[in-house]
Amino acid sequence: MKLVVKVTGKFFDAEGDKSQLSSSIRSLVQEGHRVALVTGGGATARRYISLGRSLNLNEASLDLLGIWVARLNAFLMAMSMPDLAYARIPESLEQFLEYWGHGKVVVVGGFQPGQSTAAVSALVAEAISADYLIMVTTVEGVFDSDPKKNPNARFLPRVTTTQLRSILESTQSVKAGTYELLDPMAMKIVERSRIRVIVTSVDKIGKLARIIKGEETASIVEPV
Repeated sequence: MKLVVKVTGKFFDAEGDKSQLSSSIRSLVQEGHRVALVTGGGATARRYISLGRSLNLNEASLDLLGIWVARLNAFLMAMSMPDLAYARIPESLEQFLEYWGHGKVVVVGGFQPGQSTAAVSALVAEAISADYLIMVTTVEGVFDSDPKKNPNARFLPRVTTTQLRSILESTQSVKAGTYELLDPMAMKIVERSRIRVIVTSVDKIGKLARIIKGEETASIVEPV
């Protein structure tokens, strides 16, 4: 299968072993899957965005700061897999497709202002007709409300894109540095190309191969 794995930048903020991500990507490749990896910017990106706001930078400039940090995380992961990953980090969808043609894992940070890394991952999934877009987040999957704010939020093992859009519209901001799952642009891409999405937690980042097989808890977003 062709898989796009989008990892929240918060994965890079936490202490602990980061090799579990490269090991998990390696396992997917060994099982015969083609993989693209998209990394977020995390707290470092938000810190620079906050500094930029204090200097009255506009939203496009703030987005650029976040993109550069996300690309730094992408370089980190590419360098951790020198035998698997293409050495360069694409800065556009055209470059991504060029690098993808070499048959290696391509690691992406961001493309241009106005696009979250969630939107970038959706674009990449659309461009390669991915079987799954795997969103690795800070929560176990999709809930009917924000589980960080509502302890009674209900986990949804299966949800339609229509239901997900409704949930996200009430819980997310679209300012630079605030995207959590799929922003409006990412949702539009997922819906128009009927991309199947799996949402899982960073706690299971070492179990992506099992998640693909349905052997670990995750939410599946079905197109309608």
